[in-house]
Amino acid sequence: MSFRVQKNLGNSFFQFAVGRRREFRSIDPDPELSTGPAGEFIRHRPEIFYSADLRTIRKAEMPKPRSVTSTPFWSSLVDGTPRGWAMVAIMGLGALLILAGFAVLADGRSAGWTEVILGAILIAIPFIVTSTKRRSIRQHEEKLRRERQERDTRDAEMLATYTTSLEHLREDPSEANLAAVRRENEKLDLPYAVWADNAIGTVLYVGFSTLGRVGPQRAAEVAKLMDDASDAAGLIGEDARAVKHALYSTILWHFLADDRLGEEQLKVVRSVQQGFGITNEDVPLDASAEAQFHRMRGIDHRNAPRCDAQVPLSMNEYCMYTAQARIGEGTAPTTVYITNKRFIVGGDKNKTEVAVPKIDDVIVDADTNRVTVRASELKRPIDLRADEPIYLAALLDLATRLDDRPKSFT
Repeated sequence: MSFRVQKNLGNSFFQFAVGRRREFRSIDPDPELSTGPAGEFIRHRPEIFYSADLRTIRKAEMPKPRSVTSTPFWSSLVDGTPRGWAMVAIMGLGALLILAGFAVLADGRSAGWTEVILGAILIAIPFIVTSTKRRSIRQHEEKLRRERQERDTRDAEMLATYTTSLEHLREDPSEANLAAVRRENEKLDLPYAVWADNAIGTVLYVGFSTLGRVGPQRAAEVAKLMDDASDAAGLIGEDARAVKHALYSTILWHFLADDRLGEEQLKVVRSVQQGFGITNEDVPLDASAEAQFHRMRGIDHRNAPRCDAQVPLSMNEYCMYTAQARIGEGTAPTTVYITNKRFIVGGDKNKTEVAVPKIDDVIVDADTNRVTVRASELKRPIDLRADEPIYLAALLDLATRLDDRPKSFT
């Protein structure tokens, strides 16, 4: 069994199977990137299993057309003002007069018609006044509708021109195209969220394509170009930094997935990191993942690690790893143990354990430090967060491949 690691990279959702890592000294000296000029994964080792959902740059879309809702007649009549309630009172008085008039007519007296007619006039007055008012409201609403349609049309044209300028920048990140993007962005009068994804995708693509063309040794130039593109496209500082981090993260993770992070490749990664001005504190998850993968190198059934355990162990059972982890959000940390026979979560009162041969699948979400363990004897998966999720999963994988039975049983 190998375990899987999944990671959201700048332009893809990437997952790959992790087996036993090669010795550091056995990695080839080829410094070529495992990342292509469009940010795609280029596999150098055919035994690597991976899948990548490469996302296209999301085009900016205009928000749904804003419409002016017509005011209902009753809302125009009863508008919550003293005038509106006076109209309701007049109509009520008119209704009472009509009822009184019909009562008089029922007694055979024709004088009741006077009350009926007066009541009808009182009821009609609010409707006549409101109709006049609604004519003015409709004219105002129509004016607003025309103004908003004109504004939406103008915004759509500006957005289309801005989008086209970004496409030209992706094709040729020249000074002229940078200036064009800047001009069109300054004209935009739309919310940032409408066009930001398109701009971020463009800057990331410019970074990948330029890095593939000039090489990692000129990473500082690539970073400068990405900063210029971010500024021209109108990205906020947080997103401008995040897109450079995404490029660096993709370079690193593709090397890790390809199991090619040796001495020469590390020089490439450090060149990109330094050229982009990125520290390990800026990308703590990436730095931790790199350290965990390096720690895994050379570990196999011949030199499985040992540690002390605070749980009873059976004959020929030994502890390989122990750590603190959380099960669910907002929960207190609990202890997990990996032995050559069992995976144990929790203490004596709330303990969950599974025999390692029964484990079917282990998935690590590197974005959240989450480990999911599925096993045939579990009603539901074990889902926990740990500081070293990749190393934890690696030792679980190793435990499933250990065979400590006496040789006479094999």
